[in-house]
Order: sequence, then C-alpha cells, then structure tokens
Amino acid sequence: MSTMPSVEECMPIVEKMYNEGRPVKEIAKMCGNSMSTVYKALDRLEAMGRVKRRKGHYKRHRRLTPEEIEEIRKLYLNGASIYEIAKRLNRPESTIYYALKRLGLKK
Repeated sequence: MSTMPSVEECMPIVEKMYNEGRPVKEIAKMCGNSMSTVYKALDRLEAMGRVKRRKGHYKRHRRLTPEEIEEIRKLYLNGASIYEIAKRLNRPESTIYYALKRLGLKK
C-alpha cells in the first residue's frame, strides 16, 4: 500500500507549478495527492511569502430577504418559471429552486 506524499513533500512541486500558473487540480494530480493537500501547501507557502495566491472571481450572494421569498412565492404561484423569477430577482436559478423547496412548492 503506497501512501500519499505529505504537505511538506509536495511543497516544492506546488510552489513551482503554482507560480507557473498551473491549476490546483493539475498540481494535485502531479503531486499524487488531493486538492486539499495542495491548498494546505499553498497556505503554508503564502505564509512564508513564497507564493501569491490567486483569488477566484466568485460572487457571494446575500441571503434572500423575507420580501424576496414572498415575491418568489407569488410569482411562482402566478405561473412564472424558475428561470423567469431568477432573472427578475438577479439570483441564481438554484437559489430560487431551493426557496421554492423550503416553501413546500417544489419537490
């Protein structure tokens, strides 16, 4: 049974590949380790000042307000599709779907 390399063993590979602009998934594959281990190595390398972490472009959505939830309910009951509601409220379709599920309007 072979064991995966430790975070310390992966750090030189992670540092080189990350600074080359390689994706974390590719680095993990080359290290023979998980993405979680690569992220731990990156955290340590960043703390040492040896890599500058790239930040994702993820937009975190705020929670639905009670008013939005009520609007979702009304629009859905009046025949609007999940897509139409999502566009109108500028929210992901998944957010609308889960709101409807919590309201008991979707299975």
